Amino acid sequence: MSSTFRLQHVHEPLLEFGGDGRHPDVRFGLVDHGPVDFSTNETRTVRVGLIGSSETVDGFREWFARCESEIPAKPSRQPNLFPSFPGSGVTGPFRCWFEIDRHHQRILRAASLAKVTGEERDDVAIRLAVELFVEEIRDLSESDRPPQVVVCALPVELIERVKNLRGPEDGEVGPRGEEGEGEAGNDAEDTRLYEDFRGALKAATLAYRIPIQIVWPSTYDERAVIKRKLAKLSARRVQDEATRAWNLFCALYYKAGGTPWRMVRERDEFSATFLGISFFEDLGRTSLRTSSAQLFDERGEGLILKGGRALRDKNDRHPYLSEEDAYALTKNSLGTYKREWGTFPARLVVHKSSPFHPEEAAGFEAAIDDLGIDQADLIWLPRRSPVRLMRDGDYPPLRGMAMRLDRDTSLLYTRGSVDFFATYPGLYVPNPLMLKAHRRDRTEWDMLLKETLALTKMNWNNTQFDGGLPITMRAARQVGEILKHVGEGQVPDPRYRFYM
Repeated sequence: MSSTFRLQHVHEPLLEFGGDGRHPDVRFGLVDHGPVDFSTNETRTVRVGLIGSSETVDGFREWFARCESEIPAKPSRQPNLFPSFPGSGVTGPFRCWFEIDRHHQRILRAASLAKVTGEERDDVAIRLAVELFVEEIRDLSESDRPPQVVVCALPVELIERVKNLRGPEDGEVGPRGEEGEGEAGNDAEDTRLYEDFRGALKAATLAYRIPIQIVWPSTYDERAVIKRKLAKLSARRVQDEATRAWNLFCALYYKAGGTPWRMVRERDEFSATFLGISFFEDLGRTSLRTSSAQLFDERGEGLILKGGRALRDKNDRHPYLSEEDAYALTKNSLGTYKREWGTFPARLVVHKSSPFHPEEAAGFEAAIDDLGIDQADLIWLPRRSPVRLMRDGDYPPLRGMAMRLDRDTSLLYTRGSVDFFATYPGLYVPNPLMLKAHRRDRTEWDMLLKETLALTKMNWNNTQFDGGLPITMRAARQVGEILKHVGEGQVPDPRYRFYM
């Protein structure tokens, strides 16, 4: 196989904000231009519900009010990496009001919490904890003017009872001071720490059509201490206060129906949507299912669909879909897209976490042809790249550095040194993504690389733009951990804001 080894640097993609404003950084773009859906015709109010113990409700409300004013930047030699939070008021970056009405506040009874923490069986403790919040969310959803998003402020004792403590993925502690790339405001303290509780809670609340935001006490109180069962994780660092405020209010804005930013599409480009396919085990760990189709477009909208059962390749054990299921999943995904937006996209890009099996690829391509999609690119994103690049000096390669290995394979550094930050904002040597094209109608690799880099910025839970995975793949795990709690025959809400 011939190799070209073409080395290039993909410039940091711009994002679109209010008034067609452009900026490569989420926070500076929001400050300068406001959210992409900002309108001067009316002032938006985001109605926030709040559920927790008397202690967590009071603590969160105090910090929520504090965030109405500016939160100073963390002292740093990299001011672009740690900017101040300008405040959550109408003149702030989201150009809206955030309010917690007393009617949208619920206090969990101490006796009910004690019943959870005193339960010896893990599965029962998780079920009781979920029921506590579900009952209150159901009540809020039935009010005359329900909240648009509900904060679940978890008490320390509940977290310590229901979490399933595991180490950070691949041994990496993220630059945000959290294991991996956790949710805004430490939502889930990275989802791997208590997947069962988080997934069960989010699945159980889908029926009430109000997205939830799980918040740990360390979001609003740096002095909060949560006991550790593993000593090696006891030195967890908490994000600086301004960063926590940025991430939390961005997540609240998006979950309440707003669109903070979106990808930029040039006028001469085809309209495109991006489909991520991945796999998860069911609750009994007896079978493998597709975690879903994660469908994202340039407008910042995400749609989630549950797929059929997966098969395993006899040779390499990689999961794949039957031709019928691949066809059905693609057709259902694009059908949902059309119901939302009134038309099919002109171009479809499929990202998959395992190789494209011939049978599976035939199903994808048959659906693409039947629906009249003009262009399609089928891209496999292996979990790890066997190739890394080295750079002179003490810093790793620049984010956006790419190398073409052969006609169908390229490397892309989505984590690395960032000129805008004037540093590498990580702790470990970054591993590049490998992109292997099974089908590539788009003849230029440059555009595929640029799109992939832009998709790493489409994480509305985190306002630092150098995400490691494109949103198509990043969403896969958290979506799977929720969908495995969704029963057979139940059609979950397709909007991504309910799963993040």
